[in-house]
Amino acid sequence: MYDELNLEAKNYLLKEVNDIFCKKYDDEKLLERCYKELDLLYEKDLLFIIEYLYKFKKVNKDIKYYFRGMINNLLILYVLDISVVNPLEYNLPYELFTDKTITVDVTNNSDLQLVSYLDKQNDKFKIVYGFFIKDEIEDVNYLLDKHYLLLPCGFIDEFMLLRFNDLNLLQTINDYREYKNTYMTIRIDNKPYNKNKEICLDNIFYNKIEKEVAKILKPKTINDYIKTKNIVHGVDVWNNNQDILFKDKKINLDNLIASREDILEYLLDHKIERNIAIEITIFISLGKRKKEPDKWNEYVRVMKKYKCEETFIDIFSKILFVFGRGQAVSECLYVLDKDNYLNIN
Repeated sequence: MYDELNLEAKNYLLKEVNDIFCKKYDDEKLLERCYKELDLLYEKDLLFIIEYLYKFKKVNKDIKYYFRGMINNLLILYVLDISVVNPLEYNLPYELFTDKTITVDVTNNSDLQLVSYLDKQNDKFKIVYGFFIKDEIEDVNYLLDKHYLLLPCGFIDEFMLLRFNDLNLLQTINDYREYKNTYMTIRIDNKPYNKNKEICLDNIFYNKIEKEVAKILKPKTINDYIKTKNIVHGVDVWNNNQDILFKDKKINLDNLIASREDILEYLLDHKIERNIAIEITIFISLGKRKKEPDKWNEYVRVMKKYKCEETFIDIFSKILFVFGRGQAVSECLYVLDKDNYLNIN
């Protein structure tokens, strides 16, 4: 749908990365990683959005982006200075990047400014706000809010009814999910500027569940905080799974499985070949065991062959969904407003 835009973005960002990279690093393997990440974003039709975020940041130097999801694993965003997360510091492999859209929080009340900027970038698409029918579950409403749709030229007049909302933005009249095969989304929200807050439970953990689990796990190091932040956002990662094992002292905070990266690191520590370990990690993290039992049994045989403990195979079997580590890193960095807090206790 956006082939021409993505090709232009690839040519532009390739030059930018080459120019910037040599000033930050002297490592051919890392540069090769950036090239692979460019290809990944290109294949997903997301590269032109990265280009626009990069250009907007160059003009608005005082803003910061805080990305959500596995896109935090991409080194290229850190090289381009549009992400605060350095994947090299937190062992975030690009191979786990599976996002189909981009979600970004912008500081300094710049969210609508960014939307306006995107709208003016190209006449091949129009950006509009996506109206949705609210659900009874508050978290679902939050996830569906602030989704902007990038509509290909001509689509609006032919199919989609729009109105101007209270912010004078074009907004869909029908639930935008009815058109999900025809538009591209970018979720843009605003974060109030938050400078040098103290690392403590109240500032890192926002909701009741997070705070309850934090009181049990008693995080001390930043890595502990990241794990605690991660684990409560998964489905059957803590509850009905590791909560019992932790209570019975069969596992501890160090070997707790809280993120996709924890799964991958466990498998790699047991000498499973990297490509297979990544494949198994993605399978587990998306809770595919019940849908694909034969594939799961195949992976169990691999894990047993490489001496993975029954305790952890059982943990993996119960997981329905687990988040990536990068999002928790991004949220913690937001509280601290620091580039690297890896060793802070």
